Amino acid sequence: MLVLYTTLIVLVCLLILFNSYRVWSLIDARRRGKLPQRGKATMFDVRHLLMEGEKELAVQVYCEIFQTTPIKAKKDIEELERSLKV
Repeated sequence: MLVLYTTLIVLVCLLILFNSYRVWSLIDARRRGKLPQRGKATMFDVRHLLMEGEKELAVQVYCEIFQTTPIKAKKDIEELERSLKV
């Protein structure tokens, strides 16, 4: 039982760290001027990020625009990337 609890605690900590990294990367990109302010992003910004090779940021911005899950956003971004032939 102790092993189960320890495993659960470790997994929760990893999820918190991963989410913190995602939030930090968005804040850092906005601070550097790569992204518009929250709520003002458009598909032009997503395409621009793809053209610059910032696929992870493009996925996060897509999630923000359409309020979708990262898995669906990643799939849609990959389709968009194929259509743009990046």
